[in-house]
Amino acid sequence: MIKQVVYMTDIFEAENVNDSESSYKKLLTSTISEGYPKYIQDGLLKNMEKGEVLLLRKRKTPRSEDILDLSEVESTIDRLSLAIDREQKAVKHIERNEFYKSYKYAAFFHVNQIKEDLINDLLDKGEINDFVSPSYKHDFSTNILQGVAKPTLFVIGNVFMFKFSKVLSGHVPGSGEKKQIKYPMLGIYFKHMNILEVRLDSASAMFRPSELFYESQIGSVLDWFAKKLQCSFKPVNFPPVIEYIRKNKQPEVVVDAQSMSFQKGGKAILENGINENYVLPLLGELKELMSANKELFDNSPEIKKLLETFVTETETLADLPWITLVWKSDKTKVKFKFGVTDEDYTILQYYGRHSEMEKMDYVTEYIIKNQKELRKIEKANAEQARELTLDDQVV
Repeated sequence: MIKQVVYMTDIFEAENVNDSESSYKKLLTSTISEGYPKYIQDGLLKNMEKGEVLLLRKRKTPRSEDILDLSEVESTIDRLSLAIDREQKAVKHIERNEFYKSYKYAAFFHVNQIKEDLINDLLDKGEINDFVSPSYKHDFSTNILQGVAKPTLFVIGNVFMFKFSKVLSGHVPGSGEKKQIKYPMLGIYFKHMNILEVRLDSASAMFRPSELFYESQIGSVLDWFAKKLQCSFKPVNFPPVIEYIRKNKQPEVVVDAQSMSFQKGGKAILENGINENYVLPLLGELKELMSANKELFDNSPEIKKLLETFVTETETLADLPWITLVWKSDKTKVKFKFGVTDEDYTILQYYGRHSEMEKMDYVTEYIIKNQKELRKIEKANAEQARELTLDDQVV
């Protein structure tokens, strides 16, 4: 059961900002100006130049005479503003980037197989935008914070990406100036895994009307899938999977930090810091000490057993509100904030600039792959235990 978070203070009067193309372009420009770091703005321009959408350097000869020439414009944001205003291909390029770009948060769930007939029916009724349709203009955005509007669909193989766009409004502290940004969220259906993942980005405090803003938005996306595509969800049970990974996949993935709540009420946060060997302080260092001095501890079996028991009980009995894993190959770092109960979902928080679609997809598939491995092992152990019980009964 997924808990839906609803706040009446989050409900704004519905207003379609797509009444005119100019208002949507204005919103897109404001979004990039307010929310996109300089390196992302520059990256968008370079990719658009590479795709022959616009010209940034006079010395480069364009293949088409119709290409938008921005070589005389110096400011990055001015270039983007002019590209959005004068070139529809630039708008679609930015919207495509919203499917592929880095997102800060994610949550995913086991879902019953979605019937593609239902998706096609919604497309026919105009309740879903088709990103690759010749008649497609731009995303549909509303300022309804609780609930979502018509999504835009982009399909790549077995991956169905539904983009939900909202308009967030806020006032600049001090001046009181009103700002608006487009806030895209992705609902991604991985058909080959029967997994639904919700991805969303961070929003500055002035655009968040409640403390549980992110949970509320995740709930609104799930609600759309439940109502429109007749989905039922079950949260992925992360704690046992993460425990399996940390114990069995150390050459690939290691713990970078973790929060621990002990039975006697104590709490601790262990962080790897700048340690390139990924050894956590205290418990990790103690295990390293015992391993490095194996012969010495073997000669003192009582002390060895005492320390091993302490480490095992501490790791086993302590609650882990959250844990951060890092993938060694590309330094992808993800924090897993566990729900209080098994019915609550886990929120993943990605660190750094490089959590684009490909890497986030990899993390999702890695988690589900290891969950299947764990289930297979648990099933084999259960069957073995049952066989031993039957043998004992026969004897």
